[in-house]
Formats: sequence, structure tokens, C-alpha cells
Amino acid sequence: MKCPKCKEEITDGVKFCTKCGANIEEEKQKIAEAEAKKKEEAEKRKKAAEDKKRLEEIRKQEELKKEQELKEAEKQEAIRKAKEEGIELEIIDEEPEKIEDNTSNFKIKTEEAPKTKNKKKKVKIKKNIFQRILNKLLLIIIIIAIIIGGVYYCYKQELLPEFAQKEVKDFETKLQNVIKLYKDVKEGEKNLPTIDEANNDNSESWKVNPNIEADDIRDLTDEVSVIVKNKKEGLIDNQTGDIILEAKYTQIIYTEYYEIGKTEAEKETGIVVKDADKFYKVDKDYKVQTEVTTIAPKDNGTYFYDHHGPAIYYNSAEQICTLVKADTTSKGLKACTDIDLVTTDGVAARDTVLPESFSIDFSKSISGTKGYFDVTTGDLKINCDFDETYEFSEGYAAVKKESLAGIIDEDGKTIVDFKYTETRSVHSNSAFVMKDGKWGILKIEK
Repeated sequence: MKCPKCKEEITDGVKFCTKCGANIEEEKQKIAEAEAKKKEEAEKRKKAAEDKKRLEEIRKQEELKKEQELKEAEKQEAIRKAKEEGIELEIIDEEPEKIEDNTSNFKIKTEEAPKTKNKKKKVKIKKNIFQRILNKLLLIIIIIAIIIGGVYYCYKQELLPEFAQKEVKDFETKLQNVIKLYKDVKEGEKNLPTIDEANNDNSESWKVNPNIEADDIRDLTDEVSVIVKNKKEGLIDNQTGDIILEAKYTQIIYTEYYEIGKTEAEKETGIVVKDADKFYKVDKDYKVQTEVTTIAPKDNGTYFYDHHGPAIYYNSAEQICTLVKADTTSKGLKACTDIDLVTTDGVAARDTVLPESFSIDFSKSISGTKGYFDVTTGDLKINCDFDETYEFSEGYAAVKKESLAGIIDEDGKTIVDFKYTETRSVHSNSAFVMKDGKWGILKIEK
């Protein structure tokens, strides 16, 4: 046999090589471990390539599905227009092209189209019977108008017989009285209050009527929000209400991340979706891309309002509470919670002046309602009258009190009345609002 290290011939059964002195068993074990490591690395590379190919196949299937839906919508629109115009429409149903890839070990389950041959259907659409009746009525009205116009012309030229001249004159007098009465009524209606004014209620101006079905809609960016259906999440356009990404993901967040194979120093910031136990980045066109590693967001802490002070305190992620002072370099309003503070040393806010730094005993402190403070002055700006508050966006904030939601401005003035189930942050003068169990997009009038 040969030595595993120096490859020289040695006697069978010896423990050490007579040429190089190597331990035969140890050298064999090293060689076996090296081979196993190479095999493991090859398997990892193969799995990574297969995963990449599977994601590409999923993307192709989604694109094909959207293309088929677009074609179907175009066909239905063509049928509708043809029906209105009363023309013959020729429709050719084509079986969608199938995408096959025999090189992949992954199987993607898709809905198979019915196995039918290409068919050519000829649809004959007749004019709507009501349209034909309307056309006839218009023709009759035109004829009557011509007759009346002719009679009136003869009346003005005094070409009618004496009795007919008298009848037309009486009719003209009555018609003028009716017209005058109608003008008087309309003039009086201008001075009457509208229904909205009578009820002292803001009128609704919907950009998208409340017909969007969702368990929840959550703020994400200025362009899109997260839509939640059956515990799955997707993306919805803030201005049109169109579904940008189907609600089929475990979680959608806006965070920092870096791609697999890169380091945290190469991090990016954007929308990330969680599918099963993996995270994938979303590009600017809202297409799901490669797998990434997310970076846990920093805990920004919370703000409390001590009405005994009065004073605003900031409680950090490390549970250290400090007094908020005026900051003339910053501006804006931030949400805060009214709370009866008790420190971990047992000091209650109502009994003494609190130090500038301390820890809160939450088991003894009582949280109340929420409001907003001015970061420039460090003082409370909007009273803590709300049960829920969202951060300000474009000068407005979504708030909730006594189970009803509305929207206020930076002066605390009500912009959208408290009569809805939910309201969300304002983007481009519009906001998602829930009414009667469904979501819509309400215009925010300045």
C-alpha cells in the first residue's frame, strides 16, 4: 500500500510511514474530512442555484398571470363597447402559452387552463330595446318642436286665423307666468341652508369610495400602504386603492437590509417582504427580488406627559427617563401619553419635583390618553384627549377617541369628523378611512 501523505510504497499494517514518519490513520482521516467538506460546499452551491432558479420561475408565473388578466380585461371592455354600439364582435379564444422548464427540480403549482382547442366564436349583439325606444322618442320630440316652432312663427307674423291667434296668445301668457314662478322658487332656494349645513356636518369627498375589503391598512411610505387580509400582507396604492402586491406574505416592513453574500457595510433601506422564514427585497417597481438579511430597527423610545409638572419626559429603550427640553434646531409635533409617573424609587410625580433622569415603575404608573407636544419648545401643544394617535404627516394626524376615528391639524382643529371606524395618515391630501366595515380613500380638504 501507499502512504496517504508522501505516496511512497509502505508495508501493509504499519501505523507510521517508514519514509516520512506520518501517522497513516490520521492522514486517512484528514483526507476523508477534506473530501466531505468539498462535497458539503458543492451541495450548498447547488441549493443556492436551485433557489435562485425557483424564484425566477415564480416571477415568470406572476408576470404571465398579470398578462392574462390584462388580456381578459381588454376583451371584456371590447365586448361592452360593442354591445353599446350594437355591432357584431368576433372573439377568438386562445389557449395561453405554457411555460415549461424541465431542467428544474422544483415544481410550481399553477391553475391549468381548460384543455380546449382554439375556438372562433361569433357573437352577434343586438341594440338595446331601450335605446331604440329612446331614439323614437327623440324623433317624436323633434317633430313636435318643429310643429310648435312653426305655429309660434305664424303667431308672431299674425298669419293664423283669429281664434287660433287668441289661443296661442293665452298659452304664451300662461307660459310666461310659469317661468316667472319657477325663477322665484329657485331664488328662494338659494337662501335656504343645505342639508350638510343644517346638520352641521362636514361633507364627504371620496377619492375612492369605501368598497375596499381588508382586515387592516397600515402606513408604510408616501406611495403605498400595507393591506392585511386573512393574516396575510400585501401592498396597496395610497392614491388609487389599486393592489400593488397581492396579500400573501407573512410580513411587510420598511427597514435596513443587506443582500445574501454581502456584508452589513453594504446595507440598503427599502421595503422588505417576509415569505415563510425568509426575507426578500422589493425594487422600485414593487417586484419581489433576491433574499436579504434584515437589520433590526433601533428602538426610538416613547414620550410621556406629566401633567403635575407639567413636563414632557423621554423614556429610552434602556428604560431611562429624561426631561425633554426646548430644541430650537428642530420643529414639529410628536405624540405623547399622559401618565401618572412613579419612579422605581417609589417617588410619585404628584408628590415631588422629579429629577431630570430616572426609571419608571410601570406596575405603579397609570397611563392615560394621548396628545402631542412641540419639539421646539418642549411643551404640550395638543391636549391628551385621544385614545390612539398617529404621527403627523403633511400637517395632519389620524387620531381616535371613544371608538371613533378622525383627523386633526397641528392646531388640534378637527379636519375630518370623528364618525369613522378607522383613519390613517395623510398622503398627498388623501387618507385611507374605514366606513361601515370597508376602506376607502377620503380627500382631505384644506
